[in-house]
Amino acid sequence: NLGKNCCWINELYKMRINFLLPFLELFNRNYYNSILTSHKNECIGKAELQQLQKQKFNKLIEFSKENVPYYRTKLSSLMISDISDLNKIPLLSKKDIQEHFDDLRAENLSRRRFRIDSTSGSSGETTKFYTDKRLNHIRYACAHRGDSWTGWRLGEPLVYLWGASKDTSKAKSFLSRIKNSCLLFNSTVLSSYKMTDKDMAEYVHTINKRKPALVVGYPSALDLFAGYIKVNNCCIHKPKGIITGGETLYITQREKIEEAFQTKVLNRYGCREVGHIANECEEQNGLHISSDHVIVEIINEKGEQCKPGELGEVVVTDLDNYVFPLIRYRIGDLGVLSERICKCGRPFPMLESVEGRTFDLLIGTNGNRVLATFFTLYFRHNVKGILKFQIIQEHLTEVKLKVIVNEQYTDNDEEKIILAIRSKLGDETNVKIEVVDSIEPTGSGKHRWVISNVSPFNN
Repeated sequence: NLGKNCCWINELYKMRINFLLPFLELFNRNYYNSILTSHKNECIGKAELQQLQKQKFNKLIEFSKENVPYYRTKLSSLMISDISDLNKIPLLSKKDIQEHFDDLRAENLSRRRFRIDSTSGSSGETTKFYTDKRLNHIRYACAHRGDSWTGWRLGEPLVYLWGASKDTSKAKSFLSRIKNSCLLFNSTVLSSYKMTDKDMAEYVHTINKRKPALVVGYPSALDLFAGYIKVNNCCIHKPKGIITGGETLYITQREKIEEAFQTKVLNRYGCREVGHIANECEEQNGLHISSDHVIVEIINEKGEQCKPGELGEVVVTDLDNYVFPLIRYRIGDLGVLSERICKCGRPFPMLESVEGRTFDLLIGTNGNRVLATFFTLYFRHNVKGILKFQIIQEHLTEVKLKVIVNEQYTDNDEEKIILAIRSKLGDETNVKIEVVDSIEPTGSGKHRWVISNVSPFNN
């Protein structure tokens, strides 16, 4: 059905953004064309999409061999004839980028195409890189495609509850504000750095006034906001949908946010280095990989390809960054591939789930591996007094749990938690519980549920 409606979808988008066309032509006509192309690609056949990905991969490899010093060295002795040879290419780590930064830049491209950027440093270390200004519109178009699966259309009111200072800072000039899309794309940004009761009361007022068709935010910020709405019995505008991104979305958060806003929450997956990677559709049954923009692999600690259903490290290849190619880049996340065919009919391959950062994985003295999901579900069903938590593992035999609690929390709860943690990580595990008034977010405004220095994927 989706394929049959392809022309209708394109025509709909032309109508919806027609009033924006003069601005898009003025600042980036390619952006407009990329939006239409991205929606065309969700209507083509699986084989055609795979062929498109192969063509982009082969073009990127040939370009990198000839024009990027780092890859000239790495790829010169390798026989890379097709995407099936991808695993022959060495993995690229953040450390590699830092040590070979200059050699990863393309030699033959105008410096006007280079846009410097950096990661948020949520792992404790910021990584600088370049994106391709000429092709950045492709990553944005993929994000717009995923956002549209909520029912939102470009030009309709949009509210962000976000934290990265480089994204939320107010542009100084009118021209810059236009380029940053706040005026052009009818968007409003609310800061996840400011989440006091007074701030959230203002956010409720803003959302009811703006009546956004879409709300986008960090799961932890939206979870906190949803709690405020519920406790204060606020009347809040119902958007067409909500998109979460920037952090792992847990079941408890999804349910709480959907209850507060009375609409579906679709999870988005991406990173600053690559942009959009995958998105849930209206079926909420896994994430569709934007395979017209990226190649996604899941590998184990040995660097071997994981089978669908197996947890491993996410490795991504950006097919649209020529100024600073990121090929087989270890972005530091854990995920699971899926063989599922979604009912929506879209041709994109599927991610079963993204389970958090590689440093979010706790390792037990019994060899068990535990993700933050266990704790979010355990506290929800067994400990009613915990409002927020963070668990830290500095050493194999010791974990520290920071908790923000209310009057329902008791000494008996503490004993239950210690027993539960030891049941997962081993009886030899020393568990320390600390009741705190607040847990500081990362520099990007995100909340880290788990911090592990013993994860095998951290190497």
